[in-house]
Amino acid sequence: MTSNDDLFADQGPEFAPLPDRLEIVAGKVVATMNKPSAAQKRFNTLMARIDAEQRLLQTLRHAMDVHVPAHRQTLYQLFAESQNLCRAMVLFLDERLQASGKPKGLTSNQRQQAIRMVLTLCEQLQEPEQDDEEIDAVVLRYAPEDEDDEGMADERELVRSLVESYIGGDFAQGREFESPEEVLRAAMEYEQKKQAAAEEKREAKRAARKAAKGPSAREQAAEQKQQDAQAALRTVYRQLASALHPDREPDASLRARKTAVMSEVNAAYERNDLSVLLRIQLQEEMVDASKAASLSEDRLKAMCNLLAEQVRALEQDNAQLRMTMEFELSYPHYQRFDEAALLALMRGVRESMEEDIARMHADFQRVQDDKGLKAWLKEQVRESKALAREASSLHMDDILFDMMRRR
Repeated sequence: MTSNDDLFADQGPEFAPLPDRLEIVAGKVVATMNKPSAAQKRFNTLMARIDAEQRLLQTLRHAMDVHVPAHRQTLYQLFAESQNLCRAMVLFLDERLQASGKPKGLTSNQRQQAIRMVLTLCEQLQEPEQDDEEIDAVVLRYAPEDEDDEGMADERELVRSLVESYIGGDFAQGREFESPEEVLRAAMEYEQKKQAAAEEKREAKRAARKAAKGPSAREQAAEQKQQDAQAALRTVYRQLASALHPDREPDASLRARKTAVMSEVNAAYERNDLSVLLRIQLQEEMVDASKAASLSEDRLKAMCNLLAEQVRALEQDNAQLRMTMEFELSYPHYQRFDEAALLALMRGVRESMEEDIARMHADFQRVQDDKGLKAWLKEQVRESKALAREASSLHMDDILFDMMRRR
């Protein structure tokens, strides 16, 4: 193999070797003389980080591919069971309410509580993609004709007055709202549009100033750094292509192998994956450690810039996978990934749903007699009020905090 075939042989006077020779051995840059330079250390650190990020990426993908489908299927089955129990409870309560005469022992107030529970349970069953005529009939039977009662109106006006005190009355734009949620949605849309318009205006001013001044020294340096990195990548690619081009190989078996390797080289070059190109070079024994091929510091720094971009890209891929894992499995994206912890979390979610289903089974048996029905209604109303107060408080706090932050 000639020196021109050596992937890391510097070519041209601008790449004249420095007094300290550098070698790439087993994926690391080492110095044959004196102590490693800062560029050598950075190269080795970046290669190690790429290895670590790639291993993490493979681990995360394995977890998502192996555990998520089975977990999702189990949750789907548990959800279907809970929906069936919920539907059975709705039909049972409807039958009791429709029986001749009011249910024994239920007061008028308790009857209204039962109706509200029926409607609440029906909300959990009514999904856009499902068509359940029995549940739809129950809803029509008990749904109030005028949902905008006095309490709803008072809450709506209270929310509207609070919103106006923070952002003014322009957000309404003459519209009338039917619920507090509509008021909050309109306020958020108004604030988002206002913020977007302000940001667009600021961006236009920045663009005008930038056009007038021209590129800054930092931007010019960054552009030059990018050009150097791409030049280093092209050099590595061209030398690999020259050494591995299958058309130059007379042996059929070696030609087939080089074709496969060259396909991998092309793919790595397309995605600017310098680390893969370096490893292919090592794998194909295109560097002879005993000959100590030299690398200039400038070439090494250019390679480091490209490797740093790979590290950032891998970190972004891993972060995106972690966010998907948090959405799918509620595994915190900021927590160090541990497969055993993930399995424990999924097991906890399933056990929680199983406990809810067991409670639903117990409730269904409990309401079969009037005494149990009355006690259950009382408990459900109390729990519903507590949850509603908590949800309303948290939602309003979030909205007001966001509005104050944006001002």
